[in-house]
Amino acid sequence: MVAMIKTAKPDLRMTIEGAKIVQEKDAPLKTLRMIQRLRKRLKRRKVRRENDDILRAALDDATITSNVSIPKTLAEALPEDAQKKNNDPRAIVVTEATGRFNMIGCNKAWENLCGFAECEIIGKDSSILQGPDTNVDGLRDAVSRLFDGEQNVNVVTTNYRKDGSKFTNFLTLAPLRDEATGKLTHFVAILNDIGESISKKKGQV
Repeated sequence: MVAMIKTAKPDLRMTIEGAKIVQEKDAPLKTLRMIQRLRKRLKRRKVRRENDDILRAALDDATITSNVSIPKTLAEALPEDAQKKNNDPRAIVVTEATGRFNMIGCNKAWENLCGFAECEIIGKDSSILQGPDTNVDGLRDAVSRLFDGEQNVNVVTTNYRKDGSKFTNFLTLAPLRDEATGKLTHFVAILNDIGESISKKKGQV
């Protein structure tokens, strides 16, 4: 009696013909992913064009400048010396560089502008300053640019104070790095309320 030997069916994916079949089956998914990537790129371009137009309009005002001194390290952004930190006229807040970009500290100028005390914001993300008119797409694109290697990014957005009042914010974002290693540690945001300048300009038209 001859023993019947069962041979396992070959894995089609390991053959040339099988690979072609798998590729054909995966084609719709690959096409969908390609379309999704294309849409993201087109949206990013649209957002950047819109942001560039807004920035140009803001910078046409001689009273608004993007030439703000930008800290390079955490120690520069939030000095341990309380007097030096709180006498800084720049409204500065520092966030983590990962996760939800939670805030780790701010100075007195930021507190005065936004209405929150430093102890109220630590561990929270910047959504506490956002509302219906906030340029969320522009902010996301700005952070994306920083991760792409840009040294600093400007974006104009609408933010909301603790009391709910809103202001037009000419925002400067930049990376903070470890002095010894050059490794990215945090992000710094410098806020500039340009609402008064815009109102004056509209009044002159």
